[in-house]
Amino acid sequence: MNKAPSKLVWIILVLLLLAGAGFYFFNAYKKKNSNPVSDLKPRVEMGIGHITNITDSTIDLSIKLLVDNPLPVELDIKGFNYFVQMNGVKIIENEYTEPLLIKSRDSTIVSLPSQLKIKKLKKEGEAEAAEGEDSANYHFEGHFILNKPLLGKDSITLSKDKRLPLYRLPRVEIVDYDMTRFRLSKSEIVLKLKFSNQNPFPVQFKNPSYVVDLGKQKRLAEGAVEGFTKIKGKSSETYDIPLAIDMGKILKAMGQVIVKGKSIPFTLYFKSKLVSENDMFKNSVVNIVVDGELKDLDTVKKNLAK
Repeated sequence: MNKAPSKLVWIILVLLLLAGAGFYFFNAYKKKNSNPVSDLKPRVEMGIGHITNITDSTIDLSIKLLVDNPLPVELDIKGFNYFVQMNGVKIIENEYTEPLLIKSRDSTIVSLPSQLKIKKLKKEGEAEAAEGEDSANYHFEGHFILNKPLLGKDSITLSKDKRLPLYRLPRVEIVDYDMTRFRLSKSEIVLKLKFSNQNPFPVQFKNPSYVVDLGKQKRLAEGAVEGFTKIKGKSSETYDIPLAIDMGKILKAMGQVIVKGKSIPFTLYFKSKLVSENDMFKNSVVNIVVDGELKDLDTVKKNLAK
């Protein structure tokens, strides 16, 4: 009575073993004979290289991009366009037109000269900082055009997400001026400049120079400070900046002041080089333009006194 069920069990076990062996040898054969290209994919790694120039509206910087080719064939790239997002906001968009030839199982690092608008960076950066964030999500995406088709495709799209520090640009503001020296018997005017640094690391302005336009009078006053103006991380400092005045130009400017009063516009041109322990800011050239009216400075002065 028990022989038939026992025989049936053995038959089922043998079938299961055969099925298992067949599955193993099928996978082994597939792994050995499959197309190695289809199982691999090039990748990219992104890093912020260096800021070369900061103006009141744009930032010139380089992006370091590593392109890795794990394929058994070379990657022949004609060029590519790319963009970078910070927390979902597109801050950089550009194209790289130089050809790239990456050998099999090799990689290369490309420096991408880029420019971003300060308004976009400032808006997103201030929003994150207000929430106590000191880092942001960055997304790089590139569309690479191939000289030689790969798996029937003439282009590939590669992307990379990365969490990086939230960098804040140093800021320069005019907060006051010394009118007691703004006379014909004097040859200088003193500006009070507020330097702000919201980054966790200190920065220094090296040999900053200044030029002031008042109304239609260009280069009314100018000066420079030898040495370093240091601002600690997440702090502000106010400095007195003496500027030499061209006495011939001041006579013309005084006429405009009499007519327009303190509604007369002024422009401060500030130029310096940054010194920082952070490699991204190190030796960056800063060119900042500050516009306003004399009455604006009185408002700032009253607010500071509160």
